[in-house]
Amino acid sequence: MTTALLADDEPQLLDELQQLLAEAWPELDIVALARNGTEARRLLDELRPDIAFLDIRMPGIDGLGLAQLAPAGTRLVFVTAHAEHALAAFERAAVDYLHKPVTPARLAATVQRLQQQGPAAPEKLRFLQAWTGNTMKLMDVEHIAALRSELRHTRALSQSGENLLLRTALGELMEQLDPQLFWQIHRGSVVNARAIERVERRVDDGGGELWVHLRGLPQALPVSRAHRGRFKGM
Repeated sequence: MTTALLADDEPQLLDELQQLLAEAWPELDIVALARNGTEARRLLDELRPDIAFLDIRMPGIDGLGLAQLAPAGTRLVFVTAHAEHALAAFERAAVDYLHKPVTPARLAATVQRLQQQGPAAPEKLRFLQAWTGNTMKLMDVEHIAALRSELRHTRALSQSGENLLLRTALGELMEQLDPQLFWQIHRGSVVNARAIERVERRVDDGGGELWVHLRGLPQALPVSRAHRGRFKGM
């Protein structure tokens, strides 16, 4: 089922859009309603909907700013009273731009376009985003040394000592990362191949276990038996 998030700081318009979508696309699962940009950003990161209908002028983060932070694969539709932002919206790869007040006929055309287009092919992540209170921190994925699973979250460790806790599970992150660059070495550990300093074989326990040393991390990470094949010949 296709999922969607709706974001608008005017409650009446948010309710109207929800009702219009229920009529135009009954199968659409509206998973969240956000009443400001900050709330929308958190819900986008948490729920990763297939589609986001975003008002452009909202408190916190505006719709155009949200478009830059939206998860890979989330298709964007802007709903706004300000037609002057149309060019900027399409520069951010918006599927459509709806002008308020939204009419049933115009929304039906948008729904048809979304249904014909199908899900967007997810792009590879360039940045990891983590919130600490009201502050968002960004980490360039090329600077990551390792990703480690922590229950439903992921710990991102950089080569420069940054340490971010992400609200996304490691398995979900792996689907968005370049597999040629990020190698899984254990069920709960992924490393950046470019950050590998050396691979050590320890034979003191008789098992010949492999340990990966990464730039920026003081401790080596073990390689499980299931993933040792990647390091053959090393």
